Amino acid sequence: MASHDRHSADMTGRSVFLAVAVMASVLVPAGSATAALPGNVREFMRAYEKWGAAPTAEADMDLFTPDATLMDSGLAAPIERPRIQAQIEAVLKVIPDFRFDPFTVTASADGKVAFVEARNTGTVRGKAVSFTTMHRLVLRGPKVQQGRRFWDQTELFRPVAPDLPNLFAGLEFGETQEKRTGLREWAWNTEQSAVLVAGTSLRGPGLTTPLSRRGAMAYLERLFGAVHLAVTAGHEVRQDGTTYLEWVGTAEIGGEYPRTVSFGIVERLKRNGEWTLSFDTLDMVASPAEIAELRALIFGP
Repeated sequence: MASHDRHSADMTGRSVFLAVAVMASVLVPAGSATAALPGNVREFMRAYEKWGAAPTAEADMDLFTPDATLMDSGLAAPIERPRIQAQIEAVLKVIPDFRFDPFTVTASADGKVAFVEARNTGTVRGKAVSFTTMHRLVLRGPKVQQGRRFWDQTELFRPVAPDLPNLFAGLEFGETQEKRTGLREWAWNTEQSAVLVAGTSLRGPGLTTPLSRRGAMAYLERLFGAVHLAVTAGHEVRQDGTTYLEWVGTAEIGGEYPRTVSFGIVERLKRNGEWTLSFDTLDMVASPAEIAELRALIFGP
């Protein structure tokens, strides 16, 4: 297990015990009636869904404002329009059958912030790929001014790199007797698993079925054994029983290749006890050289 100094984090602007906060967000299945969404979000989602059904680089760039930036798993810092376009061009070259299917959209009442979840499918080197992405979007009108995508890159790369480890292997099958370190900004940064477990079922990277509360504790212990987080609160949207919380900062990676990388995580908490995490594990299971090789395969040099 990685060994790190534990430190307190700035707790301004967020309750420590978000797990027991009253949760409330507009969660609307994409493609369904979207009357609850602000008009600009509805307009954006129409364009987003149209692009996802037949993606092109040109149509992708039409989704962004002229001064837009995008942050993504695997990037050290946000990129601007030229690199956004280069990235999608590289993806479509390698995955010409790529499709993007948004299945939920959640927005703030003023239409300035939206969280979108989507399924991504295609074929890489003859292997079918399917992975889920979470998108936090700051909108100016019906276009993205600032975007950040949260997803686990191992889901994309594992079909072409089957030896990539799954950080959370075994947890769905009862291997939950791992050490527990203790009974949300402070909780993530100080690894307080008991505080973080926010519901009766957990979905996250590396899982194909939800985990119970006991399994969720073991899941967090596995995560905290691989990294030490230093994150602060980002955007938040809550309404009608569902809340999205964004956390951004860095992750200190232990093991054979110790390093500090940019890191982000999104939590979705529903009143019925469902808890979903979106984050990347690639840095936790692969070396920098392996990661560079895999990313070059899809995203170009």
